[in-house]
Amino acid sequence: MIQENTLSIALEELGELSDEPTVFYDSLDDAYNHRSSLDKLKAELEGLKLQVDPYQEQIIEMQETAIKEVDYTTLNEMVRVKEHQEFLQKLLTSKDSFIRKRIIDQNLSFLNKRLAYYLERIGLPHTVVFLNDLTVEIQELGRDLDFDNLSRGERNRLILSLSWAFRDVWENLYQPINLLFIDELVDSGMDSSGVENSLAILKKISRERKKSVWLVSHKDELAGRVNNILTVIKENGFTSYNTDIEVI
Repeated sequence: MIQENTLSIALEELGELSDEPTVFYDSLDDAYNHRSSLDKLKAELEGLKLQVDPYQEQIIEMQETAIKEVDYTTLNEMVRVKEHQEFLQKLLTSKDSFIRKRIIDQNLSFLNKRLAYYLERIGLPHTVVFLNDLTVEIQELGRDLDFDNLSRGERNRLILSLSWAFRDVWENLYQPINLLFIDELVDSGMDSSGVENSLAILKKISRERKKSVWLVSHKDELAGRVNNILTVIKENGFTSYNTDIEVI
């Protein structure tokens, strides 16, 4: 009777029972298994805390040395220099550049003078004049011509004269060049008059300006017109040399 009264009082204190609570686990076994898994994970976590991180030193080193703030100062300076050089290149190479024309004008008179001298000596009746944009005017008896209008022999004479004239300009600006090579320009397309005039100019250059002139040619008849001969013979893939100068 006493127990019944006690239980009745307890029920009154609890009041009305609510709906059945929603639980996470479907059964008591699931709850126990989950707890067991948690205990196992906690044990593994504690074990991992006691281990030494093998990558910690690398991480610290990267944080202190490898990771740096990018400095664009050097790159920007190089870009500025590049743009400046490109600007200067345009000033020196563009045909419309006043600076290029001014530089050319300083030596243009000398170039045309030397070119006229060589054209007269080599026997080419054409008038060839460079302008300050380095375009060239070719005339014969007042008739305008292009380089393609010239015969092969005339072209060779003009090429030789141009090379000698530009060489004189370079030497006038800087310093003399001792060596002069003429590679087969007198071999083809050049008549006997052109060959004789070319050889006369080369001998004059060698004698008066102390140049060592090397004339590369396949013409055997020129052998008697030069001081020394170096014969180069290529047979069966081998090259042999013979000279008329006795080497001690």
